[in-house]
Amino acid sequence: MWCERVVRNAADGTDLASPWPVEYVDIGWDQCRSTLKAQTRGGEEVRVLLPRGQILRHGDVLFEDAARSVVVNVLPCELIVVRSDNPRRLAELALELGNLHWPTQVADDAILFVEEGNALAAVQRIGLSWTRETRRFEPMPILATAVRTADSVRVIRPAS
Repeated sequence: MWCERVVRNAADGTDLASPWPVEYVDIGWDQCRSTLKAQTRGGEEVRVLLPRGQILRHGDVLFEDAARSVVVNVLPCELIVVRSDNPRRLAELALELGNLHWPTQVADDAILFVEEGNALAAVQRIGLSWTRETRRFEPMPILATAVRTADSVRVIRPAS
C-alpha cells in the first residue's frame, strides 16, 4: 500500500466507530516522519511519503474504503516526566532541552522527554523533580521550515 496523504486524524477513536475493520500500523515516536516503510499488524506493507513539512501523528488515517481503514498507532514508551509549581523553572528546563536539540513534549502540567544523560543532567542542575512514566510521546515539531544564511560573508583581519 502506498500513501501520499493523511485522510484525517482519528486520535480520539470516535471516528473509528464504523462497521469495517481497522488495521493498525504500530510505530515508535521516532518514526513519526514524512516517510515510513512499515507493516500493519496483519502483515501488509505500508509505504508513506507525505508532503514536505507534514509528519505522521497518532491516529492518522492513511487509507479507508468501504472494507477497512489503516490507522497509525504510536506506541507508548518510557519517558522522563518533569512537573513543577514554578513555571520559571520549567521554562528554564525547556530552554536547556532546546539548546540540546532534544525532542521534548510540553504538556499542560509537565515537560516530557526520552531519557538521555545530558537532558536528565539539566533537570537535576535546575533542581526539578522527575518521574519515569510510560506514555505516548508526541514531541513538538520544529517550526522553522528552512535555515536562512547570510548572502555574503566578509572576513576582516586585524592589522599586524
